[in-house]
Amino acid sequence: MPSFNRIACRSGMIDLSVLDFGIPQGMSAETCQSVLLLHGMRDHALGMLSIIRDLSERYRVVSFDLRGHGKSENNGVYPMIQFVADARAVVQQFGLDKPIVIGHSLGGHIASRYAAAYSDDVDKLVLLDGMGPPGGMTTSDVESNRLRMLMSLDICAAAGRPSRSMVDLDEAISRLRRNNPKLQPDMLEIIANEGVEPHPKGGLQWNFDPAVQMIWSTFSTLDTEQLCGLIACPTLIVTGENSLDYWGQMNDSYLGQQAFYESELRRRLSLFPNAQGAVIPDAGHMLHYDQPEAVNQVLRKFPVSYTHLRAHETGRNL
Repeated sequence: MPSFNRIACRSGMIDLSVLDFGIPQGMSAETCQSVLLLHGMRDHALGMLSIIRDLSERYRVVSFDLRGHGKSENNGVYPMIQFVADARAVVQQFGLDKPIVIGHSLGGHIASRYAAAYSDDVDKLVLLDGMGPPGGMTTSDVESNRLRMLMSLDICAAAGRPSRSMVDLDEAISRLRRNNPKLQPDMLEIIANEGVEPHPKGGLQWNFDPAVQMIWSTFSTLDTEQLCGLIACPTLIVTGENSLDYWGQMNDSYLGQQAFYESELRRRLSLFPNAQGAVIPDAGHMLHYDQPEAVNQVLRKFPVSYTHLRAHETGRNL
């Protein structure tokens, strides 16, 4: 487990819990590039531990709990624009100069918007299954908008209700293992332990606010795709070979549509001025859980463009 400092970052009216893994031994602030990690829904900053372990040997890695997750505070309302503002607050407080921004799932949506808004301030962008389900939404897709709104209204109505409790950490580990059978055993306890908090009625509960899911009604796939053309930095879109299974659990019309899914990857790549894609074999939506070394290998091969490296260091790969 790489060592880190947990530091509070003020964003708006709340404090975010930020993990700063520092500058690797033997490197200097002038030549050490920063990496900003953005985790997915119902996860936390250490959920990307396999990536942290690898990158923290060569980069200053900063990973933070999104608002409503982990040890970050929340105000019970979760528009997408606020998550982007949170990322900006972390970059500014920690002095991350042209960081590589890596986002998984929900973190990918945040990362792409951040890169579109602050195009000159991002060196590279990596989206790990971070563009949502396949199939772009059109402006006429009124019914999809209505259903997303109804879902969020239900979430708002349920806000404040107690979460389901777990007896102890062993039960949390068991649940995490059941949902992610390929997750390495040495990471199970770390990720589970970081992801729980005391339940008001005893035992434990996962430490994310279920109301965070209202975020899905505050932006659309169309919004996401329209912004891609503004992202000037090199972009890497990574998906799992079996990621379609995840989306099929939510919408059975995706089941058996692998050819369509692959065509969607090609279409989405074309939306960016400078993008490349990779598919991780035998991996699903949680690709960094399922095949951590394969993901890390893809990241290491992603082309370097960090303008602040000295000339003799420009051959170093991510």
